[in-house]
Amino acid sequence: MPPLPSLLNGAKQCQVMTKRTKLRCKNLAAYGCKACRMHGAHKSKNVLRGANHPQYRNGEETLEAKAERSEKSVMFRYLTDLGNHCNMFYKKLKTRGRPPSGYTQLDLTDPEQLALAILKTLPSK
Repeated sequence: MPPLPSLLNGAKQCQVMTKRTKLRCKNLAAYGCKACRMHGAHKSKNVLRGANHPQYRNGEETLEAKAERSEKSVMFRYLTDLGNHCNMFYKKLKTRGRPPSGYTQLDLTDPEQLALAILKTLPSK
């Protein structure tokens, strides 16, 4: 078990001078801060935001890539609907999650809407 953080182990000391004794605070500074928890260490100011944050997952994706992914999702959703309508699958496939933007449920028994679904599955150039 590693030792607890202390001034002897290289942890930083709070840099605030106390009001009462006019001496430096003897508490440990909060992680990434110059002050301890009692003298105004604000974690929210130290947290990385936006694309710099390690859990920011969408920083590498451009708006064009998002639009292309959305178009492909719509196309695959219509293909799944067509496959279910034609009984191509052993079981009726169900897609998880909410439908992508641009997708509307079509009544595939209507020939016009069936033709529209087929047209939407063709790749756009």
